[in-house]
Amino acid sequence: MKQMRYFIVTGTSKGIGASLAKQLLDIENSHVICISRQHNQELIDTSENKSSRLSYYSFDLSRTNEMDQLFEQIFETIDSVPNIESISLINNAGVLNPIGPIEDNKTEDIINNVAINLLAPMVIVSNFIKYTNTYNIDKRVMNISSGSAKYLLPSQSCYSTSKAGLDSFSKSVSLEQLHKSYPVKVVSVYPGVIDTQMQSEIRSTRKEDFPYVDQFRQLAEQGKLQTAEYTAEKLIQLLCSEDFGRTTVVEDLFSIS
Repeated sequence: MKQMRYFIVTGTSKGIGASLAKQLLDIENSHVICISRQHNQELIDTSENKSSRLSYYSFDLSRTNEMDQLFEQIFETIDSVPNIESISLINNAGVLNPIGPIEDNKTEDIINNVAINLLAPMVIVSNFIKYTNTYNIDKRVMNISSGSAKYLLPSQSCYSTSKAGLDSFSKSVSLEQLHKSYPVKVVSVYPGVIDTQMQSEIRSTRKEDFPYVDQFRQLAEQGKLQTAEYTAEKLIQLLCSEDFGRTTVVEDLFSIS
């Protein structure tokens, strides 16, 4: 029986997440498990023409108190296969809003930002490690962070704070795993400036809400945004590399050869 390589990816309805899932389906003997609020029918259709498998879970990641049940279902599927070579998790889902001075941010938007960008990955990683603790296989977690965690700008306090928290969480869990019998490698990575809906949101922001909006508009006008497809390619290259986990926070994804 062929050994399966499992990949769990959040935020696969569009952008980097959709590109990640699509390219992971090209890996031989892969089983890609997608989690997003809305199904990506294109991905589902693509998987039908591949030898790899795809499972799709429609789930709102802000419902963190229901995530335990979700991962119970996911690992019932994984545990039903006796021959597993590796299992990887990519926490990709994220939201930018609210943009603007903190006093202008709505309470529900602040809560939603931290829930999706930080709390959801924390609970997901907790479940991932709990269910794979006894798996003597290659286990990896990639948390998609942002340069905004380190290079701060006004009017992005919620996004920057949640991503900085994700970096700290990745470092802490990586330390916890050092002396485990079957450790999980954990990495937080800055994917760069990408042509996604998040960038469109930034460019549509009023200058009085985000003083640096013109610089972001210029990046798009000058064609300096990376494509989601190329970014996904580099992320998968990092995920599958022998050096994965050697550096916990990868700030320059595109320096990896």
